[in-house]
Amino acid sequence: MIRYGGIVKNIIYSIYIENNESNLSEKHLFTKQQLEKHYDRLVDVKKEYAKYCNAEYRIYENDTHYQKFKKKFKGFEFDIINLYKIYLWEKLGEEYDNVLYLDLDVIPNTTENFFDTFDMNKICVYAPNATKENVWTKTMLKNYKKKIHSFDYLMTKTDKYNEYVKAMCKKAMLATDNKFDTDYLIANTAILGGNSNAIKKLRYTERLNEMTHILNKAKEEKFFGEEISKLFFANNEIFVHYLLDKDNIDWYNLPKEWHTYLMKKDKITNDIKSAKMIHLINKRFEELWTILK
Repeated sequence: MIRYGGIVKNIIYSIYIENNESNLSEKHLFTKQQLEKHYDRLVDVKKEYAKYCNAEYRIYENDTHYQKFKKKFKGFEFDIINLYKIYLWEKLGEEYDNVLYLDLDVIPNTTENFFDTFDMNKICVYAPNATKENVWTKTMLKNYKKKIHSFDYLMTKTDKYNEYVKAMCKKAMLATDNKFDTDYLIANTAILGGNSNAIKKLRYTERLNEMTHILNKAKEEKFFGEEISKLFFANNEIFVHYLLDKDNIDWYNLPKEWHTYLMKKDKITNDIKSAKMIHLINKRFEELWTILK
């Protein structure tokens, strides 16, 4: 594929900002240690994959550019690194034809060219259908259906990062725009691709104030009850999918084999070899390397 004036420019990038907060939880300390320990291999495997995609690979770290960005957005109640990755995605879209973001804990396990496999005119992201049936535990569902526990009670026992909560937050934000009966899809932005034209349509960073206002309004309206509304927060995945739905932006839901993620309780078995992109949320890299050797 050739563009006017030369060959198409592709880039794949990741971010590594070391968590230097004091008194880290056991979970966050484990994450920090594992990313440090396996940093070189996690970067090398992406560099190797970039070659198959005729792409440049870049890793963004805690440099002066990030520090300036962090200072600029200091007032936002937001995970600054996740805001930074979308900001970079938009900025790189101004310079490159095709852009693919990969979280550092995403391991490419294929030689297939992402940019040739998918339509880059669409925003490419995996979005699970985060309904009660797909996300809640069997015990939660059973107790809810038998009216042993109320919806509000169950939400007091639920984490704000739960996919169902994120989907409901997106739905509540859309409801403030009079968009009801919307779906439960919620983007997982650990893998995010698109070409320059597709990326331009999102206008994420410039609309951050607008989305924060809509989020706060949705929390006040309490469309789905008080307890779940308390869990709603400024999150890049909620905001990205809110914009996709609000503006009817053309996007493609990546097949799960292109974003296979493993949570804390998930076992790492030989079946993982069939996955094209492995998102190792549980950070058990040693187990994975043993299987992929």
